[in-house]
Amino acid sequence: MKRVSVGVGVMAIVGLGGCTSAPKPQPRIMSIIPPVQMRVMSVGAPTASSTINVNATIPDSFDNSTWQLLQIRGQRMSADNLAPVFSFKSGELSGFTGCKSLTGTYQRDGVDLWVTSFQMDSQPCDALQLQQQLVEWAWMQVRHIRIIQANNYLALLDDYNNLLAELKPLK
Repeated sequence: MKRVSVGVGVMAIVGLGGCTSAPKPQPRIMSIIPPVQMRVMSVGAPTASSTINVNATIPDSFDNSTWQLLQIRGQRMSADNLAPVFSFKSGELSGFTGCKSLTGTYQRDGVDLWVTSFQMDSQPCDALQLQQQLVEWAWMQVRHIRIIQANNYLALLDDYNNLLAELKPLK
């Protein structure tokens, strides 16, 4: 009989526990401020990363700007008359890869950027083939842009906010 009363007591306690209401989940407050850091992947060791400070927004003047491409994934681009240079103007992308002319279109929503299409002339590009391939690859991968606080360079970022390329402003 003692066992039965203990079992009934345990069942009563378990039953009362089921009657208590769980605390209401608190609504999540989403922040509308974009993160102000980006990841910079080391070219030689993809498991190592660091962060650099970037501006949270892109100025409206971006849609009427020209930039010189300095590096893609740590690979320096040519300088002087072979330097890749690109202009953004109201949804149109144009520029020079160091060997070929490039024209295309882009869409931007704040810090999100998609190059929706681009084409290049048929100029042979044997001497700068690696640079040409890197430029094509970067424009296909870019999903976000940021301005680096330390030098006002434009950072092209992928889906995971990894640094793809850096461009300096031209005036």
